Amino acid sequence: MSMSAGGSKKGAQSDINVTPLVDVCLVLLIIFMVMLPKNVPELSVKVPPESKTRQKPQPESENLVLGLTKDGAITINRTPVDKASLKDTLENQLKFRDKKVIFVNFDDDAVYGLAVEVLDIAKHSGADVLGIMKNKDKPTPDSLRQKT
Repeated sequence: MSMSAGGSKKGAQSDINVTPLVDVCLVLLIIFMVMLPKNVPELSVKVPPESKTRQKPQPESENLVLGLTKDGAITINRTPVDKASLKDTLENQLKFRDKKVIFVNFDDDAVYGLAVEVLDIAKHSGADVLGIMKNKDKPTPDSLRQKT
C-alpha cells in the first residue's frame, strides 16, 4: 500500500496500486491449481484377458530378391524367370505378403535400360518398396560414400 509522507501533492493521486491486484491474481491461481485435479473425469477401461490360444504371427518364408545379370537374365530368389512372365510371377509372390518389399540385386555390368524396365515391372506388380542389395565383399564406390 503506498503512502505519501505529505509534500506538495494534494488531492487525488493517479498512481495505480498494483499490490492488491497481484495478491488477488495469486490467490485465484492457487485456487484454480487446487481445484483442477478434482475436475478431471476418470475413464474406466476394461481390458479383455489375454487369450491362451494366441497364435504367433507366421514369419514370411524369405525375402523376395530380384536379380539381373550382365547377360540380361532375370532371376527371382536365384530362380530364372522369363521377362514376359515376370509381372505375373511377382504379383503372385507379393499377393500374400504383408510387407510388399522387393530387394534388387543387379550385376554392376547389367544393361541400364533393361534394369530400368525390370524395376518398372517390379513397381507396377505391386511392390511398395524396392531395396537395393550390395555384396559384402565388394567395396563401396567413392561416389556413393557419405562425405563427413
